Order: sequence, then C-alpha cells, then structure tokens
Amino acid sequence: MPNITMYFDFISPYAYLAFKGINRDMNKKIDFSYQPILFSGLLNHYGQLGPAEIQYKREWTFLQALWEGKEAGIPIQLPVSHPFNPLSLLRLAIAETGTGKATKETCDQIFEFVWNRGIDVSDVNEFNELKNSITTKLDINDPIVKDKLRSNTEEAIANHVYGVPSFQYNDKIFWGNDSLKMLESYVDGDPWIDQNWSKPDNVTVGIRRKK
Repeated sequence: MPNITMYFDFISPYAYLAFKGINRDMNKKIDFSYQPILFSGLLNHYGQLGPAEIQYKREWTFLQALWEGKEAGIPIQLPVSHPFNPLSLLRLAIAETGTGKATKETCDQIFEFVWNRGIDVSDVNEFNELKNSITTKLDINDPIVKDKLRSNTEEAIANHVYGVPSFQYNDKIFWGNDSLKMLESYVDGDPWIDQNWSKPDNVTVGIRRKK
C-alpha cells in the first residue's frame, strides 16, 4: 500500500477539509502518515503573510472553507477567533505518541475541536478538556515534543513544503486540499504527472517585485 506523508497545521481550514476528505475517500488504498508542522515556520522561512493576515483573503478563505465543507458534506463551524496560537494543539498531537507523527484518531479529535465546534480555541478550559481526553506518552511541554515539532517543520522546509496541507509521495509534493484528485491520479499510475512535472521549471522569472 502506498505511503503518503501529510504535513499539516490545525490552524488551516484547508488542512481540516483535506484530512476529512482523505479519510473518507482515499484511506482504504493509501497509508497516510500525519506529521504536524508549524505553519508560521513556513511563512517565516519564505517571507510570506498567512491568508488570515490579509484582510480580504482572510474573509474569502473562511467563506470558501464553509462552501467547500457544504459541497463535500463535511461539517464545519468557524472558531470564535483566528488566527490563534496552534503550538499547544500541535504539541498535544505529538505528545500522544512521542514520535513526531500523530495518530489519525487524535488528529480527527483536534481538527474537530478547532473546526467543528465554533468555540474559542484559545480558551484554557476548553483546551484542558481536550487535553484530558487524550492519553499522551509525554507532556506537551517536554523538550522532546518541542524538538519533534521543530524538526518536523525543518524537514518539511527541506522537502520544499511551503504551505499546508501538503502531501509527500515519493519525491513529489502536492499542495492544498484541491490537489487530492491529482495526488490520487499519480498514486494510481497516471503518467501525465511525471511527463509534465518539470515543465514549470522551464518558465523563467520575467520580473521581480522590489521589496
């Protein structure tokens, strides 16, 4: 069975939609590994703003996520505030196993906490209730857990991941929940992907915006 690594941050509604989509449609023929990373670490590395940091993109992102959830039959409720600090949630997912990977069950529980309850994700009492429902091998503040999250993010950057969710299969990265059909076709042996993968490399940069 093919193995695919999903790089994700719970802060992303698209990661939530992708997670729900693959576990409904693709997990019977593909073995997914779930690797939490810090999205802001990618933004800092590439010098980008997140979607929620650009006013009109923020509004569109939430509206589109609600629409895509409706169309896919995936329940979604926006959190009270966004962006929020996802560190505790990411560390909780890692602390359960202590390996740097997260289990499907815990990912599902945390994604639901963020994107299908309509709560204040930063509320301490809400988080403690979530944390107490998950048995972990390590404390979320254990240096091992922090190092695993850091190394996960560094690994993602080394593999040219620039956004979440991203999926790694063989030497290729597929970005976004809207890449799942393309990913599935590649796993199924569609030769088009390999035949066309390098074509964007031939497009030269015509002009660079001054910073």
